[in-house]
Amino acid sequence: MKVILASSGLANEEIIDRLEGFVGKSRKNINVVIINEAIKGEAGDHRWFAEELQRICSVIGGRIEFVDLQAHDEDHILKRINEADMIFCFGGNTDYLANVFTKTGFDKILPKILQEKVWVGSSAGSCVLCNKESIETQSAVYKEKCGFDHYMNIIPIVFLPHLHGWFKFDKPEIIKASEATVLPVYALSDNAAIAYDGTNFDVLGNDYIIAREGKIS
Repeated sequence: MKVILASSGLANEEIIDRLEGFVGKSRKNINVVIINEAIKGEAGDHRWFAEELQRICSVIGGRIEFVDLQAHDEDHILKRINEADMIFCFGGNTDYLANVFTKTGFDKILPKILQEKVWVGSSAGSCVLCNKESIETQSAVYKEKCGFDHYMNIIPIVFLPHLHGWFKFDKPEIIKASEATVLPVYALSDNAAIAYDGTNFDVLGNDYIIAREGKIS
């Protein structure tokens, strides 16, 4: 498993360098398939999506392709994914994304996909692989009501994106979030990411906070 959990995708050279290492190719030759379901559940100005897509286009030199989990069957989805080097999963509404994964059956084939392909998540695209934060944290930090009761629980952490960014939360909210789970809580700014190889967590960037059971690590 080779996963990059980012708050804001390919935000800096350190993240892009790790992607090249995980894929084993230069960024100029990487082919990517994009999952973009989460934006369908997110209201408001989607300019951030256009800006992040533009950044992908400026970094990735290979083929860039979208796959629609709700429009195609499993065989088509797997064919598109198998022809790519990496999967980029955009942000948006994580509860909606997790619901789509479950309803389409993508959650069943996802563990095998992650053993074969590099996954880069951006915001919701990172959160969905991890464990869901508590309802209280979701409300306090992101001002959202719970729309789905679980994420994929593949990576044993709680991931909180956009530290010191769109959502004005800091140590008190992160400590509170960690009191509601036995898992570590990683809160990352938009300029940071986690590289995970199935065993080790390596934080890329320096604006992040990790808390465990009510204490900052």
